[in-house]
Amino acid sequence: MIKNVLITSVIVFIIGLIIFWFLTGGVAAAKRTASTLSNPIGLIFGENGLGSFIRLPWQSATSTRGPDISEYATQADEYNRASEDESVPAETPTPASQARSFGNPSPYIGKVVFSGDAATEANPAAEYVQLEASGNNSSPVGLAGWSLQSAVSGTRMYIPQAAPVFIMGIVNNVQGVVLEPGAQAIITTGASPVGTSFRENMCSGYLGELQTFTPELSGDCPSPAEVLPMNADNLRTYGGSCFDYLNSLSQCHFPASLPADLSSACRTFVANTMSYNGCTNAYRNKPAFGLPSWRLYIALRGELWANSHDVIRLLDAEGRTVDVLTY
Repeated sequence: MIKNVLITSVIVFIIGLIIFWFLTGGVAAAKRTASTLSNPIGLIFGENGLGSFIRLPWQSATSTRGPDISEYATQADEYNRASEDESVPAETPTPASQARSFGNPSPYIGKVVFSGDAATEANPAAEYVQLEASGNNSSPVGLAGWSLQSAVSGTRMYIPQAAPVFIMGIVNNVQGVVLEPGAQAIITTGASPVGTSFRENMCSGYLGELQTFTPELSGDCPSPAEVLPMNADNLRTYGGSCFDYLNSLSQCHFPASLPADLSSACRTFVANTMSYNGCTNAYRNKPAFGLPSWRLYIALRGELWANSHDVIRLLDAEGRTVDVLTY
C-alpha cells in the first residue's frame, strides 16, 4: 500500500515539473539561463588564461583583440563565403560600392584603382599591391599622405615618398609620388634593392643587371646604336671596331670586360655611357625619359598582408576610402 502511494506521488511530482517547465518558457528559458552562465574554464584559469581561448556553445564568438573592425570583417566573411560557394556567382563590386561599404567615400573614387594578385605572397620582397591612375583623369593625382590599411588586422602603412630621378651611389632626394593619368605605382612590402623608392625611367633596365626586382624591370633601354650614331666624325674618333662591338651588345647590359682591339676613346665611351648612371646622364633631359611607373617600398622584414583572405583599403590623405581590395 505504501509502495503504491510513493510511486503515485513520484509520478504526480514529475508531471507537475513538466507542466511548470512549459509554463515558464520551456527550451527558450533554458537557453536564456544557460547564456548567462560564465565559462567555467575561465573561472579556473582566469579571463586572461587558457579560458580566454576556449568558447562554450552559448558564448559569443566576438574577439576583443585589436581595433573595432567588426563591420569590415563581417563583410569580408560574407564575400569570402560567397566566393567559396561555386553555386553562387561572386559579385564583382565597383570601386564606388566598395568605398560606400568600407568607410567614408573619397572624391578620388574611380580616379585611382587598386589591385593586388601578389598580396598573398609570404616573401616581403615578392609581396606587392598596385595602384593605377585612370587614363580618363584630367589632372595628376598626388599620393602624399595616402595609406593602405587592412580592415582585418587594422595594420596601416603610409605610401612612401620616392626619388623622381634615381642616381646610383648618392643619397637621393625623395618627394611625394604624383601619378599622371594612366600611370601606376607598385608598392612592395620589403626593402628596395637599390635602397630607396624611385620612378622608373628608360635606363632602369640596367638596375636589373645587378639586383632582383619583382616584378622585373623593363629591359627596353636605349640601344647602343642610338647612344653613339655611326657617322664620319664618330668613326674617326672611336674606330670601326667600336661600332661593331656596340652592335653586339644587348640592351640594358653593362659589359664586364672589353675586347683588346677597342680604341682608348671607345673604352672610355663604353665605361661612361653603357651603365645606369651613364645612360641617365645622357638621357635625363629627354621628354620621354621618365616612365609612367613607380617602384615604392615599405621596407618591412616580414609580410604585411594575409596569405589567404584580407580586406585592404586604399585611403586618401583625409582617411577616406578610395578603393578596396578583397580576396
